[in-house]
Amino acid sequence: MYFVDREKIEEQLSYIEKQIGIFTELKECETIIEKLAVERIVHMVIEAVLDVGNSMIDGFIMRDPGSYEDILDILEDEKVITAEMCESYKRIIMLRKSLLQFYTNINHEELFEVFQTELTVLKHFAPNVREYIENELGPVTTFKP
Repeated sequence: MYFVDREKIEEQLSYIEKQIGIFTELKECETIIEKLAVERIVHMVIEAVLDVGNSMIDGFIMRDPGSYEDILDILEDEKVITAEMCESYKRIIMLRKSLLQFYTNINHEELFEVFQTELTVLKHFAPNVREYIENELGPVTTFKP
């Protein structure tokens, strides 16, 4: 029997979608506020994607990941995401190191461009996860008061 915390995953997926929506409102990354917003959005989307991936892996008892990239490989192997999506998400995940370790020297133009380029594919993450969960567990039939 699987233990998948649908509520937590849905909260994280909604968060990802909200951050994507905010990012799409940014037309450029010039001012300090825009740069800080892009940093935060990209960083938190990365963390949320990894958290959802880990929740899926734990909940559906998939093989243990050895790295952040491996989380995405497992989701691809289990048909949660496609190969194209996996490669796109890996390009986004690669931004994590600069955001967390080289934060005093971030190339904001590159950060903005990479995220902007992968945005179309990233928008499919939440629907794919929801579809996988519903196919594996069926629709939600009970609701909390």
